[in-house]
Amino acid sequence: MPAGTSAPRYYVELTLPGLEMWPELHLRMQQMRKLGHRILVLSTAEAAPLLADAADEVVVCEDVFSADALAAALAPYAADGLRFSIIGDRTWSAQFGAAQRLGLPFPGMVGQLNCRIKPRLRRVLADTMPLRATVFSADEATPERIDALVAEIGLPFVVKPIWGAASSYVGFVQDREAAHEVIGGTFAALAEDQDLNPVDDGDQVWDPRRQILVEEFITEGRELSYEAFVQHGRLVPLLIQEKYKFNREGNFHFETANLCPTPFVSAEEETEIHRQLQEAMTKLEVDDTFIHVECKWDGQRVRIIEVNSRIGGGSVPKMLNLFLGIDPREMTLKLALGETLPTDYPRKGGFLLGVFVNAHEAGEFVGFEGLEWGRERPEFSFDLEYLQPGTIVPPRDVQSGRERWLFCYDVFYHCNDQAEIPYLYEETLRRVRLRFAEAG
Repeated sequence: MPAGTSAPRYYVELTLPGLEMWPELHLRMQQMRKLGHRILVLSTAEAAPLLADAADEVVVCEDVFSADALAAALAPYAADGLRFSIIGDRTWSAQFGAAQRLGLPFPGMVGQLNCRIKPRLRRVLADTMPLRATVFSADEATPERIDALVAEIGLPFVVKPIWGAASSYVGFVQDREAAHEVIGGTFAALAEDQDLNPVDDGDQVWDPRRQILVEEFITEGRELSYEAFVQHGRLVPLLIQEKYKFNREGNFHFETANLCPTPFVSAEEETEIHRQLQEAMTKLEVDDTFIHVECKWDGQRVRIIEVNSRIGGGSVPKMLNLFLGIDPREMTLKLALGETLPTDYPRKGGFLLGVFVNAHEAGEFVGFEGLEWGRERPEFSFDLEYLQPGTIVPPRDVQSGRERWLFCYDVFYHCNDQAEIPYLYEETLRRVRLRFAEAG
């Protein structure tokens, strides 16, 4: 535990509907209990019996996205001492609201709010990393005001939810006509998302269904993902990924390949990137957490796209284990418990090329074909299948639920030569296909 705090009676875990048996959740609870910590898990009544042996207490909460529901479920235990094990991307606002109502600790509160509420991040970094950006409300979304917004921000620009996960509700705008389409469509989709609720951060009330962030698109520089952790105020670098190949679906811009650690950023550049990001994390008051920073690097300055106060998703834990020999899950627990971690992590040679296969049609997913080619390559390192047979993949033009067509299959090749990249990338996308059930 951080200095000056006592251990809680329970660490609180939340289960998402349909993901009650998620392996990562159960591994974390198992490790916490092995360390002697008691676990209280929140679940729907239907799923509660599935969790009886995995936690010390199972408490029914039918809506983990609601601060009121969380507070009501946890209130009988609040006097005993509670602390959330992790802060979730989809549930953080409910966790924050419940913590405020019950007087519970909220780990790294200021840093969490500065990272998760995107307009706060822009405000804190306005002096050192300025970017043209503004909060735009649904009440302002008239044709005249949208035209004025285009003139104010300039083209191209990006439309973002004021918080969110998995690229939901993000749109790329290149012209005036697209601005009207993207902004109108985003507000229409946000209005229907019942899992998004207003948050009072102490300075103002943010409404994620009626507010968006509009900011200039950073056109220059390599797009990087910086994997690190902060402890006792010190930023400890681990790996730098590069988003190497991109595709576009309508007004949505997404990556189809990455490199980790990128061979295109020198050791001297890494040192300068670290210096600038250390300054930014200090300003944001981020501490005692993993961070996943998405940014642009033009060889001289870092321009932050977003900061996630957690470890990167998908393949990142495996990459960290492969190149640094570390267990990110164990490190996450130690950070939460206040245990001091080492600061030097020697790196294995070479780099990983990750190729990401997306779904190009909608329907009931049956299986993959063409995986054998990649798995039999001498460069093959590992792969990840995100879809299970029976998963319903939505159309590519949806805003909410994009992750179900975006994250389908990733394969990673361990390379030592940049010349290997084009062939492995192109052949993988040519050979790997998703199969769907026949309609009717």
